[in-house]
Amino acid sequence: MLRLLTLCLAVMALLSACGPVYETQYSLVPPSSAEGRLCVNQCQQNRNYCRQNCGMSQQACVNEARSRALYEYQAYVNRQQAEKKPIKKSVGDFDRSYSCGNSSCEARCESDYRDCFGGSCGGQVISKRVCTAFCDQEKPAPAAAPMLSPIPPGSAQAPRIAAPMGSDGGYPAGASLCQPGMRVSVEWKGDWYPATVKDNPRKDGRCPVHYDDFGSEDDESVSLRRIRPR
Repeated sequence: MLRLLTLCLAVMALLSACGPVYETQYSLVPPSSAEGRLCVNQCQQNRNYCRQNCGMSQQACVNEARSRALYEYQAYVNRQQAEKKPIKKSVGDFDRSYSCGNSSCEARCESDYRDCFGGSCGGQVISKRVCTAFCDQEKPAPAAAPMLSPIPPGSAQAPRIAAPMGSDGGYPAGASLCQPGMRVSVEWKGDWYPATVKDNPRKDGRCPVHYDDFGSEDDESVSLRRIRPR
């Protein structure tokens, strides 16, 4: 227990040293059509099923971790007794069930739900970046300089402001990055990860991707607003 408390304090001190902590919060505006609302109901059912699977997976992980702890504890006891040494540890010292958190699993459920809500059902998903910790260290962001289009050597043409970017900071509206083999960055839970497009867009408009640093079990189909060029 003392070791866990020390670890928590160390993590908090590290976060404090790094500055403010942000998270992305979402507001959902439901679609106006009856078909859209029925679609949202189906999305909610899928999310509930996803959450149930997360809970079942977490419980299975906890059960396995505790069984392993009992086995390792008994092996420790046998070894200490054989060497005529005192038994100073308990089963809890071998229990690693604390690592069976399902926050990442539930976060994926929420991400898929938002994609379904906004991409398939026609609802509106509004994201907002909010400071949640150490906000007193927050500094105002400097004003962004306008992006200038390149001028060919020797040209007397005055600089032009580049075409406006999309609301997610990606390519201008209408440009598609969802092409098989395209190397992109994909947003997940506020962070961007390197990925490769696996196939053409699906019928619902989402793009199948493979995260470069993860296994195929983490592949997913994401909305185009979560993709930007790498």
